[in-house]
Amino acid sequence: MVDRKKRNVLYIYGEGGRFLVQANQAPVTASGKIKLSFADMIKHLDNKKVGFNIISKTKARKMLEESNYFYKITAYRKNFSKNAKGEYINLEFAYLYDLATIDMRLRYIVLQMCLDIEHSVKTKVLADITNDRSEDGYKIVDDFLAHERRKLDDYMNPMKDSSHYNNGLYTKHHKKCPVWVLFEIIPFGGFVKFFEFYYVYKNKPKKYADLYEVLKYVKNVRNSAAHNSPLILDIVATNQITGPIARPVTTFVGNIKTISKDVRRKRLSNRKIHDITALLFVYDKYVTSQPMKKVRYDDVDGLLKRSTRLKAEYSKHFSLVSVYNYFKKIVDFLKSTV
Repeated sequence: MVDRKKRNVLYIYGEGGRFLVQANQAPVTASGKIKLSFADMIKHLDNKKVGFNIISKTKARKMLEESNYFYKITAYRKNFSKNAKGEYINLEFAYLYDLATIDMRLRYIVLQMCLDIEHSVKTKVLADITNDRSEDGYKIVDDFLAHERRKLDDYMNPMKDSSHYNNGLYTKHHKKCPVWVLFEIIPFGGFVKFFEFYYVYKNKPKKYADLYEVLKYVKNVRNSAAHNSPLILDIVATNQITGPIARPVTTFVGNIKTISKDVRRKRLSNRKIHDITALLFVYDKYVTSQPMKKVRYDDVDGLLKRSTRLKAEYSKHFSLVSVYNYFKKIVDFLKSTV
């Protein structure tokens, strides 16, 4: 909200109070909101009691101009507490920048793990279809499309242009497509729908029961990472999930003796922690390559070690420390299995 009562002065109203800027420094956009200059951004954070004792204001401004952008960095402030005045408690700009860096690296690792999961599950399903004498590889695609009320063109048409990398698949299969070709062109979200269809279509094979329950949560994490959206934003929140937690996820964490029942219940009530835990469970159970597992678990463990760079400073923020300890115990458990 903008207040124009005072000449040449604007106030930005937000949570915790108002922030004064000069009118000629903060032009009003077509939406009526104010576009902050880089100097205004630093001033805004300063007014919110975000500290610049580790990273100076000058260096922070340079980071915002060259390395990362204001919204992305400040989003992580939701992981920190505020006082009654809406001012942050023991929060440094350096923590926000550090969490943005950690999150970026986490997204890269998550994408690699999701690709491994996608490859492994597709390989298992295609092996089942190949060994199934009642399947010719084409009818199941027709049945899936009918179930989803979709047309083959929905998946094929993006490849119609001759310059598309997969134009050859379109030319050969756009009228009739076998499942092994569909798997090459279908997006991950579409594959999750196919798998859920396949599970019911084949009378719920027991070996896929857990995957049927939780693969959709892997999709959530994968989509967030693929769209470069923060994964550890709001990571300390609780009670976001108030209903029952997916049984395979609770069983998986329950087998880790170093995580208490209370901690498990509290952490899994956070949507992102729940979905990342589901990803780790699926990876552990359905990716069979031990060398691949070792590489990925080492990658996650390396990121956890990187996360302790400001260990002493983060020690004042107990919820963040608790989240770190939760994932550290899971990764230590997974590493012990390979």
